Amino acid sequence: MVPRFLLLGFLLLFISCESTLEREFNHAMSGNDMRAATEHVERALADNPADPEANYLMGRILTENRNYPKAMEYFNLALATAPTYQKQIDHILETRYRNEFNSATASWEHGQYEATISYLDAAIQIYPDRWEKYPLKGEAHKNLGQYEYAQQAFTRCVSIEHMQRFCGTNLALSYFKNDQFEQAKRIAERYLEHYPQDRNLLKVAAYAYLETDDVENADSYFSKYVDSGFTYDALRQFATELNNMGEIYAAERFYTLCLRVNPSDPEVLATLSSIYLETGNYDLMVQANERLLSLEPDNTIHKERLMLAYELAGDIERYRAIQSELDTNE
Repeated sequence: MVPRFLLLGFLLLFISCESTLEREFNHAMSGNDMRAATEHVERALADNPADPEANYLMGRILTENRNYPKAMEYFNLALATAPTYQKQIDHILETRYRNEFNSATASWEHGQYEATISYLDAAIQIYPDRWEKYPLKGEAHKNLGQYEYAQQAFTRCVSIEHMQRFCGTNLALSYFKNDQFEQAKRIAERYLEHYPQDRNLLKVAAYAYLETDDVENADSYFSKYVDSGFTYDALRQFATELNNMGEIYAAERFYTLCLRVNPSDPEVLATLSSIYLETGNYDLMVQANERLLSLEPDNTIHKERLMLAYELAGDIERYRAIQSELDTNE
């Protein structure tokens, strides 16, 4: 059993090692009295602005207030004359960084993108060179439609080898969403050199060229997108974009691909019918309208379009049959 006088000696030694300022600071902080803690430290700094202990403690106060840039200034002042504080400062900053980053990911999971960005910005103030914040920050800005800020974030992480594909693709997409189509093409093509089968990059390149009226390159990139695997909605949307631009021959090719996937899409069949009418492919117009009428046998509009197709294709017998049917129904 340790004699009582030895325990008392250890206690007195511990107290003697703790400065008056640190004792006052710890007492205030233990009671969550940030104001008192700040006042103690400010008085010490007023007496001696170079006091390493006071500068270190002021840095601690500022990290509690999430004022990391100012905290760094005080920590650096402390280290200038007392490098022994390095370990404590590193521990404080690492802990605060992890708290900010973990709060950011929790906010992201709940769809709280503004809060996500706030926490990540705080983490960046602590360790700006750590890459793992930037993909998440870029995604949060992208979801908020803040594409310029998204570009800045994704630019910070493209140099990380295992993040290059993700960040490069999203960087190209951010330029596209911000109507910076030339930059979108440039970035998409840069990373397609490394990832030539990346569907997202191919799609961004295709649409960026489409927006700049370069249909030939748009067609080329979207064809590669189709070859690498595609979604039906994306295929139909691209065909619609071409058709709206008046590029009916290119549109026809992609609409025909749509029919291979879904032979009974009424919207695609109706659009192809109009394209065949314009290009003079009346036999194909007949086929499209026959399929439409098979889907909706009582649809008068489909019957009228099919009657027109029969007439243009020279099938007078079936033209008159539908005409007679329509007259009878009237």
